[in-house]
Amino acid sequence: MVEHTYPQVVWRDGQKLLWNPIHRKALKNRPEERVRLRIIESLVAAGWSKHRISTEESIGKPGDSAMRTDIICYDQQFEPRILIECKAEHIPISSRTAEQIARYNRQVSAPLVMMSNGVKDFWYEISDGQINELESPPKLLDKNPKKQNYRFEDWQKRGFAGAKADHDLRKWVEKNLSQIWFNCENSEIRFLNFIQGLTDLNLNHYYRLKSFSKKRKVALTTVNTPFGGSRLVAIFNQNHQNEGVLEVNLDLLFDEQKGNSSLYSETGTSIFDLRSFYNLKQVEGTHSIFENLMEIFEGALD
Repeated sequence: MVEHTYPQVVWRDGQKLLWNPIHRKALKNRPEERVRLRIIESLVAAGWSKHRISTEESIGKPGDSAMRTDIICYDQQFEPRILIECKAEHIPISSRTAEQIARYNRQVSAPLVMMSNGVKDFWYEISDGQINELESPPKLLDKNPKKQNYRFEDWQKRGFAGAKADHDLRKWVEKNLSQIWFNCENSEIRFLNFIQGLTDLNLNHYYRLKSFSKKRKVALTTVNTPFGGSRLVAIFNQNHQNEGVLEVNLDLLFDEQKGNSSLYSETGTSIFDLRSFYNLKQVEGTHSIFENLMEIFEGALD
């Protein structure tokens, strides 16, 4: 359900925060919150009105703040329709999770229940006191977000591009980000956290991971900066160790300026013009991006 949806972000005092469109407020970028907001994005993309989506609703006794639901979706008569329990992406869905949401639903009485960690969803239908697991999402959610035609503004709101991008860069973003995040086969999507960054760029973001062998991988993403800039970041991993990080200033690159790229590794920092190695502006296909970046890494690190 959430495979091709990402939460909106906002910058506040140089800090990247998540944006909750239901309560219209900025929140800390926490794992469970990311999953919850990705689900909300999916629900809205599937046609569910955000005015009928409730988050963190208290369902316990007065004064009992422990029993709060993650998401409740209401029908047009404002009767509970779906109860959703969210877990962080690294937490597996277990029988304990099922027991928790079953306990909550005794207070909510929703006919549909979903559990998700942003990686896998579990749907259940409640009928005549019986709980039946569904093999696929219910029909009310059959609009596939994967078929959305994201525009530049959609990518910018989700932290993948900066607001100051020029016309050519905006066209590149619209063409290539859809390929990277919607149609790149034989790879996985993962949110990566970094305790300490190499520069002032916030690297914590969703990455597309592609393996070239059991020992060689590249993690690729694009991110925005607090000041509206756009960066491409590629992380080269060999033998389960990050060997190098490539940062491309896309604004400089598309403005035909030199010194648009930096490669960080144990041997130091190398600043260069990416155009000397690879015409990213004329890229055709996501596989080409990964292949060429891998060649740049290997040539620089040998």
